[in-house]
Amino acid sequence: MTDLHDPTPIRIPELQAGKPEISMAPLIDVVFLLLIFFVATTIFPDERGLLIERPSSTTAESLSGKQLRFVIDAGGRVFYHNSRIDPGQITRQVREQLSGRPDVTILLEVDRRTATAALIKVMDACRQGGAVQVGIVTEMADNP
Repeated sequence: MTDLHDPTPIRIPELQAGKPEISMAPLIDVVFLLLIFFVATTIFPDERGLLIERPSSTTAESLSGKQLRFVIDAGGRVFYHNSRIDPGQITRQVREQLSGRPDVTILLEVDRRTATAALIKVMDACRQGGAVQVGIVTEMADNP
């Protein structure tokens, strides 16, 4: 029988712990999940990178065939392939694109807040470049 009041001390093993360190694997997982969240919830602008509020029209039609697009933002600035251009360059671009292909339609994506003078200036530059068909891109509106 063992004596419950045995005077020998209990040996507690020493911990063999090294320097404390933070595991990076969970941190990388959290960063990756945050990246996926932000990519999935980000609203991307249209394919040209400019935010344009198009006017709406109940009589809008779809166009097919070759198209040359210019974007006019709310401040009246004109862009072609995401680069800002001036009216003189519009005339040159239209001439180059229409040479040998007169069936190309010129489309103007105009912000609804753009001044009419800016729109007319771009339309004139397109006509001076030889454009026969110049259209304005709109959103299809519901019939009232």
